[in-house]
Amino acid sequence: MTRVWRMMRWIYLLGDIGDESNEIHQRLPLDFISDNIIEMMIPGEDSVPMVMTLAVKFLSDNPLALSRLVEENMDLKKHKARSCDDYSWNDYMSLPFTQNVINETLRMANIINAVWRKAQRDVEIKGYLIPKGWCVLASLSSVHMDEENYENPYQFHPWRWEKKGRNVNSNITFTPFGGGQRLCPGLELSRLEISIFLHHLVTTYIWVAKKDDIVNFPTVKMKQKLPITIKSIYPLR
Repeated sequence: MTRVWRMMRWIYLLGDIGDESNEIHQRLPLDFISDNIIEMMIPGEDSVPMVMTLAVKFLSDNPLALSRLVEENMDLKKHKARSCDDYSWNDYMSLPFTQNVINETLRMANIINAVWRKAQRDVEIKGYLIPKGWCVLASLSSVHMDEENYENPYQFHPWRWEKKGRNVNSNITFTPFGGGQRLCPGLELSRLEISIFLHHLVTTYIWVAKKDDIVNFPTVKMKQKLPITIKSIYPLR
């Protein structure tokens, strides 16, 4: 359904050629159309599914973190089995270590590793002048991997988030979903989707991942798409 909606929007944008004689119907600039198409392709295909893949990668390389994640989610699954209650938003979002794993995955391999911004007027930031019309590349990954912000930044360590508190979205050193007026409106939905995936994965299956490397340019991807061998925890009857 998402792909159908995205294709319909592309057709609309590309078909909006307008009529120069019609003052009411203004043609959209081509750079606006191309920017929209690129932005729809990347978040629509690479955002949540890639974070899920990267989480599996990091957990495969860190058995201690995986064991803690399994323990937390198994406790929730057993509780639901005893109470016969349905899962709710609060169930997934209240799993603290699961949220820490998601935070750490987003920090180490932010899907959108940088954003471009164009100065609409002269701007001075910490003594540096950015003239009007100049473009600035804000490197989100550089902030996430800065030793001044995170100790041992290249180490996957979900426990670090226990010290940073729950409201990580207000932290200027953690911006996987952007910030300010451009904060992604799908932030909580994305986290929920990843939580649901991780919960059902670790409480139903075990897996072995083949050795694979992360590619960080132009966006974050797995070099070989992370092949894994997966097996159900519960044997077939």
